[in-house]
Amino acid sequence: KDFSRYGRVNYILQQRIELLKEVQRLQESLDVRGDVAYTCETAGHFFLYQVMSRWEAYMRKVKTSKKVEDIPEHFPFSKYFENAPQPIFKGKSFESDLEIAQGCFRHLKKIFTQLEEFRAFELLKRGQDRTNYLLVKEAKIIAMTCTHAALRRRDLVKLGFKYDNVLMEEAAQILEVETFVPLMLQNPEDGHERLKRVILIGDHHQLPPVIKNMAFQKYSNMEQSLFTRFVRIGVPYIELDAQGRARPSLAKLYSWRYRNLGNLPHVQLQPDFQVCNPGFCFEYQLIDVGDFNGAGETEP
Repeated sequence: KDFSRYGRVNYILQQRIELLKEVQRLQESLDVRGDVAYTCETAGHFFLYQVMSRWEAYMRKVKTSKKVEDIPEHFPFSKYFENAPQPIFKGKSFESDLEIAQGCFRHLKKIFTQLEEFRAFELLKRGQDRTNYLLVKEAKIIAMTCTHAALRRRDLVKLGFKYDNVLMEEAAQILEVETFVPLMLQNPEDGHERLKRVILIGDHHQLPPVIKNMAFQKYSNMEQSLFTRFVRIGVPYIELDAQGRARPSLAKLYSWRYRNLGNLPHVQLQPDFQVCNPGFCFEYQLIDVGDFNGAGETEP
């Protein structure tokens, strides 16, 4: 699967085609004339004037009679649901069969609801316009780097980009000033910020942000991330107390950096963590790498 912007647009366009095929199959089962499955708009008219009218007449009829046998007998979409496990209606009670009929209608309604959401992709012809619409109107989760957020900030604000939550991964390796960029990708509403929650996930015991300028690194303290600053000034945080990456013997190499770091059960029980690495005489080996051309490593 392609989770890029254009990949998501192509996925939606493919979904649109599949849903319109279902609309055509429903049309044929109802013996309705015309090319109602040509676009999302024509499908919407078909739902309003053909599907809804049949469903409303059916509901009036069965609720008036209150007979179990009337539910499958007058159900207008029986032919469409012929590919479903049969029999659809069990005949145990009026309430249970009516719930099944309503479930079938919810399935049909969901098809047309999705097509209505996809209608904009028929009206928008340019790929850029489609990706912008997907970004602003449809996307529930959007992933980007802080650098990309800085580069696209003006465009995102202009589009009316809105979000309530920010989750920042590897926050301990991000420059303090870069941490604020993803928080400022939308305009305030009525003088109030829409943003409700910021979640920083990271490990301040690992590598800090990379600062190549030695003066900024040593004298400006720019290698300190906002995540690390919060930890140092005593802001409450949640610290994990169990690791699940390495076998316990390997975890001992770095467990001293953490308070009460234990092991998850799977690293002690699963066979993958019990077998030795091929080619090694011990569970782990430290290899001395000599100087190359008279010079060794100066930093990790």
